[in-house]
Amino acid sequence: MRTLCFLLALLISAQAFSWSNHTLVSHQLLATIPQVHDAAPAKVESLESFLLANEKALEAFLDQQERWMQENLWHYAPRPPELAFKATGSKDNIRTRFAHAIRVNPNTKWPLYLQLLPGEKRQSPPIKPRSISTLNRFGHLASVQLVQLKPGDKASAVDIVTTATDEPDHGLDIGLFTDSDTDYGKIYGFGKQPFGNPNLEYGTQAPFHMGFYHESSILYALGGFLKQTYPEYRIQLFKQLSEFAFQQGHEYWGWRFMGWGLHYLGDFSNPYHVTPIPGNNVMTTLWVGLKGLIGFPEAQNRAIQLASNRHTVLEDFQSLVMSRAYKENNIQHPTIQALTRQKPARVYEDGHIVTVISQQAYDKAHDLYKVLEQTMPEQYVDNPLVEYSKLNARFSLQKTVLMTSGEDGYNQLVTIISDLLGGFSENGASYVEAILSANTFQSDQANLD
Repeated sequence: MRTLCFLLALLISAQAFSWSNHTLVSHQLLATIPQVHDAAPAKVESLESFLLANEKALEAFLDQQERWMQENLWHYAPRPPELAFKATGSKDNIRTRFAHAIRVNPNTKWPLYLQLLPGEKRQSPPIKPRSISTLNRFGHLASVQLVQLKPGDKASAVDIVTTATDEPDHGLDIGLFTDSDTDYGKIYGFGKQPFGNPNLEYGTQAPFHMGFYHESSILYALGGFLKQTYPEYRIQLFKQLSEFAFQQGHEYWGWRFMGWGLHYLGDFSNPYHVTPIPGNNVMTTLWVGLKGLIGFPEAQNRAIQLASNRHTVLEDFQSLVMSRAYKENNIQHPTIQALTRQKPARVYEDGHIVTVISQQAYDKAHDLYKVLEQTMPEQYVDNPLVEYSKLNARFSLQKTVLMTSGEDGYNQLVTIISDLLGGFSENGASYVEAILSANTFQSDQANLD
């Protein structure tokens, strides 16, 4: 049983990232939510400044939050009591104490900066990717403009939240398990990494960016690791921290925490983050695991390679298409129109993370698999002997799709990606409006008092 569970876990070992640049999928959404677009610019402040100004209130808040998590979340791993945030009146190690209390990578750099859209330029001092990410490979950060902010600057809510939506992919969730070979992973209480490849630099973040809530009972019985996922924790953690920051009058961190939570909602709009192997039914997944168990790992290796290739090629196509649309200022492009809010969103409820938000992408997984199979070159999505990422095919991908499946196939891909982004638009707006409604309520109450 344990061996089969391990083999099933390997099937999702390569899937740790969702949309490769979250600013692409968040900016238009945020720019068309009136409460965000029309908000007054926020005064920029360092994390230390925010923590010191609110240290005593934060101690009580984080204790209350931990109790809420334990009572309300699905398969939550409780925070060890010794990690509770304590107000000491000193700035000594305050960032580390906070990182431990919310169980994120304490090496996170938390710089003050903005990440601009493709093609966007501003006359502001640049900041290097290594000042933002704890990773050695910077990915898309190397090809976008990053500009410094300093305490006391003013920044728009749209800019702050858009930038923040990309931050969790730059090291926030790295090394948090007992087998991650980090000091903090040994004390955080998450146990051994349930799935993902711990040998990959970014592999340890997978259980915080993927959530499997809709699998069959037999898969849960054989693959207990499927329950050890934590994006729901992150979504609620940063929602509540955002509300706290706004209520304390620290708008900059209210917007920034909001963006961090939106990142995980963005992950949930991608079917590769809500089901182990899109396109596989339960019996196919089990059969792959069983064949590996009896000494025939070829099926397992094929499944891993195909899932990795399909996931990567989807991200590449989406990123290229949207980057081009932003560079051309083509807000009529279907992907950008899918993110454009024209009316208030569904009222947010805590249970929606599982019952609505992840369910939507889960229901679209098979359709996405079929579209990729029909429109992409066979060697990209159906040849397990090929490692797509080594083909150096990314920058010619749009042209390749046109040559392979014509405009109809190209448009079919754009349509299904737009549909996924439309789900994020609804869910993201619901989340944002819930945070801001809570802040308005608190402000109104204070005025009444």
